[in-house]
Amino acid sequence: MSRLALATAYWLRPRRIRHVPPLLARIIRDRLVTPQPVPCSEKIQSSPPGLAGLARDLSTPVVLAAMQRGFYAQGHWGSLKWWSPPDRAIMRLSDVHIAKRFRRTMRQTGMHIAIDTDFAGVLEGCAAPRRNGLNLTWLTPGAQALYQRLHDEGHAHSVEVFEDGQLVGGVFGVTAGPVFSALSMFHTVDNGSKFAIVSLYHHLADAGFAAVDHQIISPWVEALGGITLPRASYEEFLATTPAGDARTGKWQARFTLAETAGWSPSGDPA
Repeated sequence: MSRLALATAYWLRPRRIRHVPPLLARIIRDRLVTPQPVPCSEKIQSSPPGLAGLARDLSTPVVLAAMQRGFYAQGHWGSLKWWSPPDRAIMRLSDVHIAKRFRRTMRQTGMHIAIDTDFAGVLEGCAAPRRNGLNLTWLTPGAQALYQRLHDEGHAHSVEVFEDGQLVGGVFGVTAGPVFSALSMFHTVDNGSKFAIVSLYHHLADAGFAAVDHQIISPWVEALGGITLPRASYEEFLATTPAGDARTGKWQARFTLAETAGWSPSGDPA
């Protein structure tokens, strides 16, 4: 089935179909009148929730400036669009809670992690069809090219999980001031993405970042201590929190999974 057909099926689902008219109206308006390159909160729509218009300028300075204001570029078909949902899932890195059982799993596993050694492989894994639901990913060829370019320029990074030399999980995202915006993750074996996320937290905390932006809360992130902030609170957090060490260039892994198993930012016993 073509991407257009899949995207149509996605938007025609009962809980989304009412958002189609305002979505199409915004696309047409932004095609006729070029919007400002960096979106602003005043232009965010309530339907579809969080839509801020077409992302017509995807130059690196514009993308980074938009992300530092709380926007991210995404789209299942056609042009990428700017989004800033009404509620934002984040993980404050000082509040990460790792259960004792999972710490034991990290110590005992034969998997290992790396950083920025196979960004393209993580992109491919994140874009691959899922086992359930529509095989429709927002990581279109255009989106993959965008984030690969940001990686090549040193702004986007990936955590990879390997088992027996094979990539079995990972997460990628972009630095945005005090946060790292984790945009997608994948796994092909149990715990693959979980190891990647917890390792990402450890490395980011060590580099002085304050939080990870997950966009939408997941049960795993919530179990680790993730919370949801209203959009205005998230924007204030971005504007008032000191930036992390977002030096450009490739990052390197500094901690093994066993070492991360002993990391206790929230004071939990290791």
